[in-house]
This record gives sequence, C-alpha cells and structure tokens, in this order.
Amino acid sequence: MVSVLMCTYNREKYLKRAIDSVLFQTYGDLEFIIVDDGSTDGTEELVKAYSDSRIRYLKMEKNTFYCHAANQGLEYCHGKYVAFMNSDDEWLPQKLEKQVNFMESHPEYGACFTSVSLVDNEGNDVTDECADMRDLFARQYSTQKECLRSLFFEGNTLCHPSALVKKELLDTVGNYNLMYCQLADYDLWMRMAVREPLRVLEERLIRFRWDVKSKNQVSSATKEHMVRSANEQVMIASNLIEEMTDEQFTYFFHENFKNAKSAEPLEIAFEKCFLLIESEGWAKYRKTAGMSMLEKLLENPEAFEVLYSHFHINIFDVYNWNKEYLYFRGEDYTYLEGVIERLEGEVACLKEERRHLRNLVNEYANSTSWKITAPIRRLMRKVKKNG
Repeated sequence: MVSVLMCTYNREKYLKRAIDSVLFQTYGDLEFIIVDDGSTDGTEELVKAYSDSRIRYLKMEKNTFYCHAANQGLEYCHGKYVAFMNSDDEWLPQKLEKQVNFMESHPEYGACFTSVSLVDNEGNDVTDECADMRDLFARQYSTQKECLRSLFFEGNTLCHPSALVKKELLDTVGNYNLMYCQLADYDLWMRMAVREPLRVLEERLIRFRWDVKSKNQVSSATKEHMVRSANEQVMIASNLIEEMTDEQFTYFFHENFKNAKSAEPLEIAFEKCFLLIESEGWAKYRKTAGMSMLEKLLENPEAFEVLYSHFHINIFDVYNWNKEYLYFRGEDYTYLEGVIERLEGEVACLKEERRHLRNLVNEYANSTSWKITAPIRRLMRKVKKNG
C-alpha cells in the first residue's frame, strides 16, 4: 500500500484537480492523508464533499507551515511507501503504478522520483519555456555516490511532489526538520541519499505548477527566500557532514580530501572542516559551518600537530581564512535587492509600453481617417475572400 500525504493551506483554487489526480490513479491500493494546515478558505468543505473511504482528513487549528503539518500527517501513514503530493499540482494517472513497479523490481533503491511537466497558474504547459527547470528535475544519477555529491555541490534537483519513498527509510532518517522553511525537502533527500540510492524516472508523470513571478511560492526568488536559503544551506551542510560516519564521508568525498592518505579519526575530522570551508559559489556561506567545526576541533591537544604534520597547514594559514566576512554583509543584501528591483523595473517598463501601445491603437481606431476608410477595408476583405 502507498500512503499519499498532502498538506494544504488556502489552495481551494487548485485543490480539486490535485485530489482527483490522486484518486484517479491506476494504482488503487492507497490511503490518502490530507492535512489542512489551518486553511481559512473553502478547503474543508471541498474535501468533505468527497465520499472516497481512502481519504483521511486532518484539520489543524492554525497554520503552522509545511514541515510541522507534514510531520503530523506522517504519523498516520501506514503504507510500505509514502508519496508526497502538493495541493496545487497534478499527477498523471499512471504515476504511482509506474513508481511502485520500479521500486518493487529494484528494492535496493530508497526512493524514486520522476521528471515533470511544468504548468502555469492557468494550467498551460510551460515546460519548453522553462527549459532550465525542466532539465533540472530530469537529472539522472548512475550511482548513489553521484546522487549525493550532486545534491551537495549543485543543490536540489529532485521534485518534491514526484517522490515515492520507502516508509522504513523515512523512519530511519527522521521526518522534516522544523528549522527549514525553504529547503526542508532538500535536507530530507540528502539524509536519504547517504543511506540508499535514489532514482529519477525519465518519464514526466507530474504536472508541476511553476510560477516564478509569485511571491507566495516558496521557491520564488525574493530577497527573503534567497537569504533564508543561504542560511539554511549552512545548517543543512553542517548537520549532514557532522552526522556522517568516517566511512561514509570517505566514500562520498575522498576525491576532495586535502591529503588522500587521511584515515585516522582526527584526520577525517579535519577533512570535514576543509570541505565546508572551501565551499564556493552559491554554497560559499557553508564556510561559516566549517570554521565553527574547526574551532571546536582545535580544542583537541593533538589537533595542532596533525594540522601541521599531516596537512602542512599552520595556524597563520587559519588566521588568513578569517580575513573575509563569513556571514552576510550589507553588500550581499544590497546586491539581492538590486537584482529584484531591476527585474521589477523591467516588468514595470513592459507594462507601461503595453499601456502606451493600447492607447495608440484606441486613438487610431477612433480617429476620423480610420472611420472614413472603413468601407474600403470591408471591400478589400470581401475581394480577398472571393479570390
């Protein structure tokens, strides 16, 4: 049996299509847990209008955001697999059947995802228009190691409402971390990928709503979301690396070691610090976590000598790493605000240009010359139609 978990908050506009797409699956052995996270619209009436015995409706007294609501819903999931569903997306009818067949045929995998079709708020297909996002969710991994490294170095490439996960794996890695607003699913996928391989089916089996213009979408590129994502990256990466055993860390990240011969516990602990400290690009703020780990590590009386003899790094090198800001600076916020303001300005210009063109069309349509030449235009259309 598959436990389908859907959390919803004021998504009445899209909810019926999402629910129907679950109930109309060709794989019917499912229970459908719908957690209403304190909706104030017509969500409760809509859900209770269904008479399908597979639905279990849980109403939260107030809105608590996704992670808490999902964790509450997971307590009611009793299937062999758990499928996560967003209340504004849609599944294709064979989505669950094809995923269950794969998982049953490949028990070594902990979860499988699918590629997606992208739709706008009106349900129009925008897959080809959003090629970067389409290709991101279609990323394939040949090994468990490749998957974990890609998630760690490149970010999330797995579509949350396409996931089908072994319940026993969820029980092992734990539920959603309440600290994370932007990247809770990313954190969960990485904890899973450390333990078992994950697979992305090539077929597009979900219609995923994608509206980058909306500030209500968790993944939209507002300043607040971008800053929060960077902050959460630091915590997620730190927790992941610290909780890895030495054997796991060596398996996944040996090619990043400063000294390929690192094997002793203290040496591996240094390698964990260095991996975070040397983060670059979108993950550069992970350096804060690495420096914090290094600070604690240097409290070990043996660490100073290992740092020099094994890694050929002295304390003055460490001091030099602290010459730049480790945390967000005012310039970072200014840059993010500048990007957003520039985009908003471009949109405003386009709207003004459209308004101007409409005025020109209206002025011309109401002009004397346009009215005088109307009979001629009708005659020309008739001639053209008659050949």
